[in-house]
Amino acid sequence: MSIQQENKKLKERIKELEFIKEVQQDIIVDFEKVTGKELSKKLLPETLANEIARKKKKLTK
Repeated sequence: MSIQQENKKLKERIKELEFIKEVQQDIIVDFEKVTGKELSKKLLPETLANEIARKKKKLTK
């Protein structure tokens, strides 16, 4: 496999993983809205919890 092919394959995989992360964050945001509990702050690393908090702010505007 050439370097260009490998780079292309890795970029596609990154896009897939970013999409999965977005979906998971949307699910967490919806879960927190329904339950009223902020579990992301307690259970996730700070960077991910902050991303979810920003996403929640965007959705409430």
